[in-house]
Amino acid sequence: MTIIINILLLLGVISILTFVHELGHFLAARLVKAKVIEFAIGFGPKIFSRKRKGTIFSLRALPFGGYVKILGDGDPTSEKESRKESGNLKNKSKWAQMFVMLAGVTMNILLAISLYTVYLGSNGWKMSVSNTYETFKPVGAVISKERYSDVPYEIATEDGAFKSGMYEKGYIVNVNGESIDSHLELPKVLSNYKEQLVDIYACTEEEECSTFNVEVNKEGKIGVYTGNNYDVFIDYTNNKIFSGVSHSINVVKLTVGALSSLISQAKESGDYSEISNTVSGPIGIYFIIDYFKTLGVITFLGILADLSLSLAVINLLPIPALDGGRFFILFIESVLKKDLNERIEALIINISFGLLMVFIVLVMIKDIVNIDQLKSLFK
Repeated sequence: MTIIINILLLLGVISILTFVHELGHFLAARLVKAKVIEFAIGFGPKIFSRKRKGTIFSLRALPFGGYVKILGDGDPTSEKESRKESGNLKNKSKWAQMFVMLAGVTMNILLAISLYTVYLGSNGWKMSVSNTYETFKPVGAVISKERYSDVPYEIATEDGAFKSGMYEKGYIVNVNGESIDSHLELPKVLSNYKEQLVDIYACTEEEECSTFNVEVNKEGKIGVYTGNNYDVFIDYTNNKIFSGVSHSINVVKLTVGALSSLISQAKESGDYSEISNTVSGPIGIYFIIDYFKTLGVITFLGILADLSLSLAVINLLPIPALDGGRFFILFIESVLKKDLNERIEALIINISFGLLMVFIVLVMIKDIVNIDQLKSLFK
């Protein structure tokens, strides 16, 4: 039963993202007065269709994606006669054509912005991030920290802390009366007392507390491991109205930063497997949905926003079969003030589409091969 629910949720998510994306192309085409032949959700045989105002609205059997068929945006050999029609997209200005090409991406971005605003508003206008991002410079926000305990520690070696009789593990409250706010402060404070004795006030989880006279070694250490004692947030409290816009930008910045770091590490080690693991398809989305569906509607909306933004970014890539590639071709044509040969353009787009489909299949095969690894990520 769980699998069926997850599959239905997966199809629902894909349908929402596709509908919003294709709605953008549809509305833009209508605005520039281009004829929309069909608005389809899914591929394959028709399950349902209705014609209205010259457009066929259809639901098809394979619910993975969808499309909007616009007159003039297709195989030139089958639309040779239609070029004379005023509703042909090719008869519109290059700016109008570029507007139509980017409208789907724009709608996905607007969906992400709207969902992020709802998500952030429901979470006190804050987004929790890893402690590794406390030096991150967000757009339209600040990094805030919330301390939730004293500095946790555990004795690691038979040095000063061990010899002083300090608790095996617990929390460090202060050193020589100086409060320690984070694990990063402890080594800074101890470095001032190298090869000296310090009074460390520490407590156990059971709230048993005592002061220990501890020797600091010449390296400024006392022989303990320490852990985090605060959470890091991207805080939009002072930018509530545009928080969705700012957060969309910050998500892209964080993603690019993480990918850049992975690429740098891969170059140094020669192991690119971690980079390949960052790319996933419907199977990966299935496990994301399976994990996050139990965390509530608001969290699920945040994930839907992430997926919508990811779809927008992917579609902006300069690949001829994608919106970004189509936009790039139109931009080149507008600069050159000359259209590419329609047959050559169609061939380039079709070949890139074929390669894109092969890539998607390879990603799905990779996900199937690494399915146990995918499962472990969401336990």
